[in-house]
Amino acid sequence: MISVSLLSSYDYCPRKLFLEQVLKLIVIPRESVVKGSIRHEVQDRISKAEESIVKSIKSEQSYKELLEKYKKLHSDLLNQSIIKNKSKLGEIKVSLAEFFKESWPTVLEESKDRALNVHKFIQSNKVFGDELWRSLSPKIETEYYVASEELQLKGVIDRLEVYDNKFVREVVPYELKTGSVPREGVWPGHKVQVGAYVMLLEKNKMFVREAFVKYLDISEARPVMMNPFLEKKVLEARDAVLKLFQGKEIPCICENSKKCSSCSLKEQCWNEKFIKERLSLLS
Repeated sequence: MISVSLLSSYDYCPRKLFLEQVLKLIVIPRESVVKGSIRHEVQDRISKAEESIVKSIKSEQSYKELLEKYKKLHSDLLNQSIIKNKSKLGEIKVSLAEFFKESWPTVLEESKDRALNVHKFIQSNKVFGDELWRSLSPKIETEYYVASEELQLKGVIDRLEVYDNKFVREVVPYELKTGSVPREGVWPGHKVQVGAYVMLLEKNKMFVREAFVKYLDISEARPVMMNPFLEKKVLEARDAVLKLFQGKEIPCICENSKKCSSCSLKEQCWNEKFIKERLSLLS
């Protein structure tokens, strides 16, 4: 099985994927990659802390009171992740205070979403503590692993909203992304990635209500509509990645100069002699 994230990488640049995965060249993490990994860690910490904060609610509270509780906890979790990763931030010359200031608006939106979700549920159901946690719908899970031998795909979904249903597990997957945002819709590689997650969830007998890419830098979730065309694209991308790994055929150089200018492997990428010699050593 191959990772779903490789489908998006292939769409971005097959040659770069070949250099990384086949030739095993080491990639220097870009600033956006480092920041993105820390933000993913924060999201995971927030999700894992949800049970304790929900169970701590023993009586009816206003939305403002709940929000303050969430903000305090999420601020602490963001600080913990920043301190843990201070060496990585140092390598890309970003101060801890600067990263907190940059990341806090997104975390605050998460605080608002979760506080509002819990507040609405309490208003409707009048339950608290352990019972509130047991019955809360939707619950939000992060880093959700899913795989299918039939599809030959596996992956970790950034965020999964799970709705209470006695007959089938109803879910809404979100892929969280940082960096540049298209003027409308989602980037093609991101669409293929989310489409693959929808297919994996359905293979695991879940009903997918909707699916989104959430661009963290603008705090906007954009829908991905599943259809036969997207399913075909997913399978074609999977087959192309498998062929890339098995055939040892060197992909052409990317024609997008913007991608090349920001790539840490561009010098090796443009050196055909180096690539062929490296490939011969691995044969």
